[in-house]
Amino acid sequence: MVLMYFSNITLNIISLSGLSLGVGMLVDNSIVVIENISKMREKGMSAAKASVYGARQVSGAIFASTLTTICVFLPIVFADGMTKQIFTDMGLTIAYSLLSSLIVSLTVVPAMSSKLLEKVEKKPSILFDRLINIYEKALRWALKHKVFVILPVVALLIFSVYKVGSMGTSFMPSMDSTEMSATLEMPIGSSKKDTIKMSDKIINNLMKIDDIETIGATDSTNSMLGKASDTTMSFFIKLKEDKKHSNTEIAKIIEDRTKDFDCELKVSASNMDMGALAGSGIQVIIKGEDLDELKSIAIDISKEIKPIKGIKEITTGLENPSPETRIIVDKNKAMEYGLTTAQIYQTIANEIKTDTSSTILTIGRNDYPVIVSSGDSLTKNELKNLTITGTKDNEKVEVKISSIVSISDDESLSSISRENQSRYMTVTATIDSDYNVGLVGKDVKAKLDNYKVKDGYSIEIGGEMETISDAMGDLVLMITLAVVFVYLVMVAQFQSLLSPFIVMFTIPLAFTGGLLALLITGNDLSVVSMLGFLVLSGVVVNNGIVFVDYVNQLRATGMSKKEAIIETGRSRIRPILMTALTTILAMSTMALSTGMGAEMTQGLAIVSIGGLAYSTILTLVVIPILYDLMQRNEFKIIDIED
Repeated sequence: MVLMYFSNITLNIISLSGLSLGVGMLVDNSIVVIENISKMREKGMSAAKASVYGARQVSGAIFASTLTTICVFLPIVFADGMTKQIFTDMGLTIAYSLLSSLIVSLTVVPAMSSKLLEKVEKKPSILFDRLINIYEKALRWALKHKVFVILPVVALLIFSVYKVGSMGTSFMPSMDSTEMSATLEMPIGSSKKDTIKMSDKIINNLMKIDDIETIGATDSTNSMLGKASDTTMSFFIKLKEDKKHSNTEIAKIIEDRTKDFDCELKVSASNMDMGALAGSGIQVIIKGEDLDELKSIAIDISKEIKPIKGIKEITTGLENPSPETRIIVDKNKAMEYGLTTAQIYQTIANEIKTDTSSTILTIGRNDYPVIVSSGDSLTKNELKNLTITGTKDNEKVEVKISSIVSISDDESLSSISRENQSRYMTVTATIDSDYNVGLVGKDVKAKLDNYKVKDGYSIEIGGEMETISDAMGDLVLMITLAVVFVYLVMVAQFQSLLSPFIVMFTIPLAFTGGLLALLITGNDLSVVSMLGFLVLSGVVVNNGIVFVDYVNQLRATGMSKKEAIIETGRSRIRPILMTALTTILAMSTMALSTGMGAEMTQGLAIVSIGGLAYSTILTLVVIPILYDLMQRNEFKIIDIED
């Protein structure tokens, strides 16, 4: 907490999640130290000597394991974009917790053990002793039948990776809250009285839903005129704290109750949806110069993606076009009369120019736009009969505008968007709440891959899909860097390139467990759950470090490789299971929580629990097998007391 204060880290959902993770890992180092001290006391060593030698024997392992966990968060701190903004607090709080844990385990714990463990009586534990014996038999069998263990593990890893392709992706999980909102849109031409009458009807109908506590209604504002719209109304829906249905379910109930009403009611399932940070739905951005071609492509694309399951509503920006009169000059005909496009434009512009001014007149609570015009607007027929002075055969002649231009009625965009000196239009598709944006996005991309555009035009996918892709790319890079950092730390610890490589096999095991946990619970692969894989990269290697380090120590005393592996398994199974269990139990509250905003960290907890549980069990079997296969060098015999 002191370090959080000096780092300007506030108590929020993210930092508290980091503390929750830290609580579980906080005691891991102390468990390993106390367990080793207790082992030495049971062998008859004095309390003071056991405290010193016990802490010293595992100091290297716990230092390396702590450093590996901290290293995985370094890429978050130095990352850019939204991922850094969201998860930096979590990385720092976990790092602070682990550093404190390391210091306490190597100082306070041995000091207290030298006094509190002066009298140690070995108490038999029938159940745990039976577990150790079963584990020893299983380990001896696994060492003799390595293929029968490795093949299923590899097959399950391949299966989980394959299933990732069919797993939905999202930026942030949808979150429940006690707040919802809705927008009423009446048919064009409806009066304010009709809108109020319909809003009263909707409120009376929705108040019959048990989970709704109260509903408030306000006028929607027309942003262009700065006044209330006659045909729209906004609703604020307050839900009960003990509601029986989720926000998504309530939204469907509302839609079902109002589907026969002569209006359109758009319901937002939550006012605290973190997915809004990523943009709305799927956006297809079309770039090019010619507006007519852009509109044509936009219409074609909307038709192409409309049949895709999960797409709820498509907007192209052409829904409310502005009428316009298009005038195209025939340059060849104009040149016959010595006229230029600029001259023709100026003549027409002078005719349609009017002196106007506008203001807002407020009467009571209503605002009215007031426009004062100095003349009548030019009609289409008057435009055709308009003349311009030209020159032909060195004589001035009056030429009808209609003879040198083509006049047609058209519809124009309400606004023209540009990016990097290029025009673009956007086709936006909203996604049904029952479908995953990632899976729908794949279908949209598959459709667009087969759609060909003219040279000079391009199609890009943006919106939430783009945000998800960027965030996932950043996290994959972070995980890669984290794995490299972890490997380098272990190289320094073991003074070997091979031993760290053996321990690194725990990472794919953890990823398998994390993916299986997501599949079993039906959760999406979100940015939050990807952070869980990042956490696993540093946490799961801890048990492997403790195991391999102790095998090396036993072999250095002259014990054979196989017996050193068996003895390490018997000696280290308790601290390995205890450290894993403390972390799993600490995160179980996050995984099972149902309060407001709980969904924010559930994916992280589920991935961490699944990965840690799966990798811990297999670490006790797979790591010994890999060690036996790969570590063939003989150890120099030394005296452990030296």
